[in-house]
Amino acid sequence: MSRPYFRNSLLLAAALLSASPSDAARPQKPAREPIVITSSRMEADKLGDRVTFTGNVMLKKEGMTISSDTMVVFYDVGSKDIREIEAQGNVVVRKEGRIALSNYASYYSREEKIVLTGDARIIESQNQLGGEKITLFMRDDRSIVEGGKVLLYQEKPDHAPEGKKRK
Repeated sequence: MSRPYFRNSLLLAAALLSASPSDAARPQKPAREPIVITSSRMEADKLGDRVTFTGNVMLKKEGMTISSDTMVVFYDVGSKDIREIEAQGNVVVRKEGRIALSNYASYYSREEKIVLTGDARIIESQNQLGGEKITLFMRDDRSIVEGGKVLLYQEKPDHAPEGKKRK
């Protein structure tokens, strides 16, 4: 019997895959906030090196959410830490009042960066920024847009400046 909806913590899965009896003797790493992914279906390949989520996929991590149709999580073979996450189809990234949209996104865990392609754009208030490729650096709160265009809205003055007539 399958469950129509389940909740999965990737950090817990990574910990279970990499746990060993000597873990208690190792110095503790700084606590990290878990990555939590929810979806309608999950499928693990290659003994946990790759996990595919499909159907209403939602990733939550440190004030950021990523939703998509499909998401594939790749683990580092040695450490079993998350190396990369690929999201495909109706990708929406939300963080601190900004929304980024694309058809495809790759999240690189070590660099804390997201690369958006396929009708990639960022929306903040009424302003939009679009490009062929947008790279978001999450730690630095900055981005690089390649092959892009910007649509900015400015407030219109209520009246024309002194000595000039409006046409």
